[in-house]
Amino acid sequence: MKNQKFILIACAVFIFIISIGSDYSAYTTEMAIAEAKGEVFEKSFSPMWESFIVPLIFVVIAFIPNSKK
Repeated sequence: MKNQKFILIACAVFIFIISIGSDYSAYTTEMAIAEAKGEVFEKSFSPMWESFIVPLIFVVIAFIPNSKK
């Protein structure tokens, strides 16, 4: 059972890292497009909510107790 918890938490961390990386990639792409058009880019980087919610769901699922019959 501990192995399954470890796997779920490891997947949550991996998804979190990949999601933040994807959000940052989108931010830099948007910044490059704005600069190519000659516009001033005034936004700051902030990850989307999904980057936090999906990994959090994995962690919650990892700690849900099994039903004992």
